[in-house]
Amino acid sequence: MCSRRHGGGRVRSTTPAEDRYIVLSAKRNRRPTAQQMANQFLAASGKQIFRKTVARRLRGGGLYACRPVVCVPLTRQHRTARLQWCREHHNWTEQDCACVLFSDKSRFSLSSDCRRQLI
Repeated sequence: MCSRRHGGGRVRSTTPAEDRYIVLSAKRNRRPTAQQMANQFLAASGKQIFRKTVARRLRGGGLYACRPVVCVPLTRQHRTARLQWCREHHNWTEQDCACVLFSDKSRFSLSSDCRRQLI
């Protein structure tokens, strides 16, 4: 007969209450990085934790890192070309527009679920 011993593995550096504090402080202020939050936690509790620990606790709380979308800024040439195209085609009818295929891919939600389809 054998049984598994409980308590094996590394001791956690933060308690569940401290995990909730990290997640709550991140929800209150979304701007600081994980390193800045680790420094704030050190100032608040006097306990040193690593940046990766903060990132893991935030992931456990359902918060993930987001990167801002990078878009190409329109130059003056782009704007003048678009304006010229609009002035040339401002009197088009629906039939004229039906013959044009625009090649940019956009995301549209075709149903109420979260699945998206590129069109």
